[in-house]
Amino acid sequence: MHILFIRHGESIDDIEDRYGGFADFDLTEKGRNQVSACTKKILDLDEKFEIILSSPLKRAHESAKIIATEFNLEIEIFEYLKERNLNGVLTGLTKSEAKEKYPNLVKIHNRWEYVDGSERTNDFNTRVKNGIQLLLDMKYDSLIAVTHGLFLKTFFKELMCINIAKVGDGGFALTHFNDKKFTLIQSDKIEFA
Repeated sequence: MHILFIRHGESIDDIEDRYGGFADFDLTEKGRNQVSACTKKILDLDEKFEIILSSPLKRAHESAKIIATEFNLEIEIFEYLKERNLNGVLTGLTKSEAKEKYPNLVKIHNRWEYVDGSERTNDFNTRVKNGIQLLLDMKYDSLIAVTHGLFLKTFFKELMCINIAKVGDGGFALTHFNDKKFTLIQSDKIEFA
């Protein structure tokens, strides 16, 4: 089975310096262009994708729509592909607003510790692993999964023992699953640690 994981393009929270995570922001014009450019590179892979699964968050779903138009594929929402709820009560706030309203929580968040209302690391890792197993149980030979940066970092770390330093907007990784393991076929805009 081949799974092409794609990170959405730039979204409004990126340019407004907001805490993203579960916050639901649209793509920017630049983000739409990034996904269009990504789609052209994906066409060069010459892969016969059967379906697109997308995180329900707008930035991912909008990205999926751009890709779907090019490949003439249906999109299904797949909750497991959602970004990690890393920010809890800080979600959606600008970083300056959060610093003013919740200075102690911002300090805690900056140390990568649990913030009220956020998703704990173990819970997120379990969600990613369970989501991947559900993808593998689907009866497709090749699919596209439109998701988020922390999902991709966790997938690579937990299931491929590879650390990622950064996933760029519109970055992708084509993977192959066989004999109970994933291998990386090709990637773009992903910096490995």
